[in-house]
Amino acid sequence: MSLAINHNIAALNAHRNLLNTTNSLQQSMQRLSSGFRINKASDDPAGLVISEQFRAQIAGLNRAIQNSEGSISMIQTAEGALTEISSLLISMRELAIHAANEGFNSADQLAADQAEIDNAVKTIDRIAANTQFGSKKLIDGSNANTATITSSNSSGITIKESFLSDGQHSITATKTASSTASLNTTSLGLSLLNTTGDPVNLTEEIHNVDVVQASDVASKRSGTVTLADAFGNNLTLAAAATVGMISSGAVATATASHAGNYTITINYQENGESPSGNQTFIVAVVSGDTTSTIAAKLQTEINLNTALAGKVVVTGTTAGALRIKSASLGAQFSVQTQASSTTASVSLFSFSAQSSRGSSANVLNYTVTSATQSNTTADIIVAAATYTSMTSLATAIDTAMDTAFGKVAGDAAVSDFDVVVYNNNQLEFRSNDEGSAYSIKLNAGLAGSGNLRNALNMTEDPIASTGLDALVSFDNFTNTITKVNYGTTGIVTLKNKADGDVGQGTVDMIVSTALNGINLGNLLLDVKAAKFDVRLNGGPATSVTAGKEFTIFNADRSESLKVVYSLTSQGGTETINNFDRSLVFQIGANVGQTASIGMRNMSASTLGTGLQGNSFSSLSSIDVTTADGAQDSQSVIDAAINEVSTARGTLGSFQKNTLESNLRNLRVAAQNLTAAESQIRDTDMAKEMSEFTKHQILLQAGVAMLAQANQVPQVILSLFG
Repeated sequence: MSLAINHNIAALNAHRNLLNTTNSLQQSMQRLSSGFRINKASDDPAGLVISEQFRAQIAGLNRAIQNSEGSISMIQTAEGALTEISSLLISMRELAIHAANEGFNSADQLAADQAEIDNAVKTIDRIAANTQFGSKKLIDGSNANTATITSSNSSGITIKESFLSDGQHSITATKTASSTASLNTTSLGLSLLNTTGDPVNLTEEIHNVDVVQASDVASKRSGTVTLADAFGNNLTLAAAATVGMISSGAVATATASHAGNYTITINYQENGESPSGNQTFIVAVVSGDTTSTIAAKLQTEINLNTALAGKVVVTGTTAGALRIKSASLGAQFSVQTQASSTTASVSLFSFSAQSSRGSSANVLNYTVTSATQSNTTADIIVAAATYTSMTSLATAIDTAMDTAFGKVAGDAAVSDFDVVVYNNNQLEFRSNDEGSAYSIKLNAGLAGSGNLRNALNMTEDPIASTGLDALVSFDNFTNTITKVNYGTTGIVTLKNKADGDVGQGTVDMIVSTALNGINLGNLLLDVKAAKFDVRLNGGPATSVTAGKEFTIFNADRSESLKVVYSLTSQGGTETINNFDRSLVFQIGANVGQTASIGMRNMSASTLGTGLQGNSFSSLSSIDVTTADGAQDSQSVIDAAINEVSTARGTLGSFQKNTLESNLRNLRVAAQNLTAAESQIRDTDMAKEMSEFTKHQILLQAGVAMLAQANQVPQVILSLFG
């Protein structure tokens, strides 16, 4: 190696190495003092890029964690308000059940129940309007996902809740089955028309049809009828009424030989009562007495007898006979005599042992209303004859009724009215059709005691006797059936609410044509509502039953709509415009990592709406002051409780499965990402300290060597010595 002094290569080399060592030492000192391995981009350009991305992600995760924690507080605030509404609804339900006990409650008690319910409704509205988190209202409907039907809604759809995106959507319902009904029995006199009864507006369930009052005919019964009197004479009807009468032979004017006492024994029976018993009378006949004189003497004696006074009369005829007869006309009066005797040497007159019963006129006058007669009055002319049995009498009167009021020719079974034997000794006049549309009224008819109605122990009717209506309770609403026609098909429409009430349902039934009409008992009406295949935005079909709540999804199940189709729906397509005002929460560290939830309006007017067959449109309109109102109110309250519970469940699910679960995941991610960022950017203090020590030693060695290198040129000077 040559020796030179212009360039001290050894010193330059030592200096260069010393500079490198100094830089390395400074870098170690920076890392040790800052704690970061990367303090500037040149330290680790790739690591810097990655770590900066990690730092942004970590910052986003930490903010998302704070967002989620705040969101949970908001959800809990809303859920707390719903909890209070739920408590109010449960209290209202208790009041409605109390009010439904109408038979026990007074009007004041019902008014008190209604007043408390009204107050609870106002409180629910106040909670819905005032619940807020900070300045943001929560359950007043301002944060709802709202779907509005913009078409005619001819398909009768009610939207209960929307989970659709903003914009226009379509929903199509294709009817797959019509509503039907079936009865568990027809033994009570009611059966379905056209096998299904054409149920209209009835929910799919088993409905109760209770016959609480059976139908019955218009009827009138006679009193006890005396066919045979105490003396063995049967009931006789004639064109004109007669008296009971016993005659003696002809009586001439009395002579001295006819003078003497005549003993006459008379017995009398009236209206089937016990006979008076033998009443004996003595008449003193003197010479010169005529028939009329003798009749007057006997009448005087009878008038003094308390048993027969005013009931038996004695007359003389122009032919000279004495006649003992009932004072009144009609078959209800009978007289009897025993063989008479006398003290005269020659008997002027005598009575044999015999009896006689009056006859009644054979006419009854009725006014009737039947399937073929409308308030028609006619005489019932019964065959003139003597009747020895109740059956023959009933048959004769029945024939007369048929003649007067009509009977289908050739059909012995079909007539407007029948007369039958009742309880062996009475007659019952009855219509063959049942219900208050039919009536029978017995009029006074012929004057006097000889009227047939008196012989039958019947009085004229001040008003007509009507049939008994069938009362049929259908879902606790009473239907009155006034006509049950025998021999023709009757059709009645049963209703479960009064005309004009919201949601009135009907079913058509055939009324029995049998004589037993409509009978007491319970029927079960099993109704199957119409069914539809429903598609949202052309997605897959969902089978939907009318009157029930269903959720319909789009093709990828990312959107849905909760709907109810009306019980009278025929299907169709509707256009829906959706406006999503749901609350949006940023629950992730990156763009698009959000979650949303709609909070529906919880005011009373939006709860319990759209109930099929209910008379109340919402919770705000319920009224428990009537029995029907209390029942319908319970249904509305139950629906409201279900809606609030569902809303609470939705909030709870969002809090638990979206916010809290995501929060746990965010914390894990933030922890792991922070650890990863630390691996890239933080200084390994032990390793760096070793590097620092190494660089310190190298620095000391470098300085020493630089000093030695600077001595080399001085060695060259020794060559000049």
